Amino acid sequence: MVFASNIFIVCMAIVLPIYVLLVGRFGFSGRVLLIFLSLAFYAYWTPIYLVILLGSIVANFAVAQSLLRDQDDRSRRFKLWFAVIGNLGLLGYFKYFNFFAANIADLLGLDFSTVSIALPLGISFFTFQQVSFIADVHQRRLQNVDFLDYTLFIAFFPQLIAGPIVSQAELLPQLKRKKNWNIRADQFALGFFLFSVGLFKKSFLIDPYTAFVDVVFDDAKHGVAIGFIDGWTAAIGYSFQIYFDFSGYSDMAIGLALLFGLRLPINFFSPYKAASIRDFWRRWHITLSRMLQRFLYIPFGGSRNGKTRTVIALIGTMTIGGLWHGAGWQFVIWGLLHGIMLSVCHLWAGFYRPRIFLNQLVQTRIWYMSMVVVTFAALAITWVFFRAEDVPSALSVVQGMLGMNGLGDTNYLTRGIAPAFPIYFFIVWAMPNSIQITRRFPVAIKPDTFKTELSLSRSRWKLQFRPNIVWAIVSAATFFAGWFSLSSLSPFIYFQF
Repeated sequence: MVFASNIFIVCMAIVLPIYVLLVGRFGFSGRVLLIFLSLAFYAYWTPIYLVILLGSIVANFAVAQSLLRDQDDRSRRFKLWFAVIGNLGLLGYFKYFNFFAANIADLLGLDFSTVSIALPLGISFFTFQQVSFIADVHQRRLQNVDFLDYTLFIAFFPQLIAGPIVSQAELLPQLKRKKNWNIRADQFALGFFLFSVGLFKKSFLIDPYTAFVDVVFDDAKHGVAIGFIDGWTAAIGYSFQIYFDFSGYSDMAIGLALLFGLRLPINFFSPYKAASIRDFWRRWHITLSRMLQRFLYIPFGGSRNGKTRTVIALIGTMTIGGLWHGAGWQFVIWGLLHGIMLSVCHLWAGFYRPRIFLNQLVQTRIWYMSMVVVTFAALAITWVFFRAEDVPSALSVVQGMLGMNGLGDTNYLTRGIAPAFPIYFFIVWAMPNSIQITRRFPVAIKPDTFKTELSLSRSRWKLQFRPNIVWAIVSAATFFAGWFSLSSLSPFIYFQF
């Protein structure tokens, strides 16, 4: 079930008191109850796919146990590759079979009828998480693991469907040392606040306006020429849609985990404040970025083998990363564009740093603000390929953005989603994010890269969360504003991956 839905909110309102009663009063194992709740949450979608999730967990745990006992390096490498190929093979069948089969058939001039294969929810995420775990076991980064801990590590419902992609070092130690599984008042207050903020972002700020974005992309799909204004309205609108959708999910996931006393890593940190595509990927889907860096960018050569090798590594990594998001050429192009822009950033950094004037210019406030706008515009163009259902539809919107089909209907500026743009820009560029607001409390695992950004100026000290009556009212008002804005089931965008 979707976090931002009436059924989920009602279920949580029922489950939490029962959980408190069973754990606190009757001494039930919180670990076991959370595993049961997580599996029930996953089975709600399509019960048969619970078999795939459990089978994957059991198989990977068995391989991990074998790796822990095995002392022969050659045998251990074989088991590592066996597990990696098995995990990727499972993902490949469900997510990419039709894509590759159709393209091969077109290449060979053969007829191909699409096979109906429903994609198990979250398979891209729990596959990556298990591959990362097996790699850590192979590299002897942990000595033992309990089956119940491992099951909860993979199936924990706040992060099961759409991340963050948690490493074993971030969650397993918490599970091992956790003795008291009771829900604490301070953690509940903070978790509820974050959940409410996430719900507000999705259901109140953006979901009511997504229809105005959809209509432009639907027109493009059906061959309607897209005007300049329509194109940019749709591109900027979708940029905000995916921002508040993913940001809202990240807040809700961290908040839900915190209700049960567990901390998830930061996965989203004001990405539209980035002054370059490189900085954007430091802030957007952070846990995916580190996975791509570990398993693709570094094996491709990283940044230690010359500029040419670095460019190849960046483009190759992001192109595969685009394909990870979806089985379509539009996702490949989206990843390719990001790889090219990252390469340009890398080459530009190597050019300006030795030159004193350029180095000083880049550090000025006006340069930073200008590049934030340029980066946002570049991202808006690439998001078109991410949103469009196919390449021709994406190109149609981009053509409109380039003015190739004329100005279009200026009435779109006064209705739909466009009037909300100033509010959205203020939120993403001027307001602190939820992690900054709650920085005084152990919300999530805080990477060293955000130590500076986590601090707030004195003028914003009132925006720091505190467990008092004022913030309780703010939390409740935010929650009810988000809840009462729920009008229809609108799954998170990243659920489809």
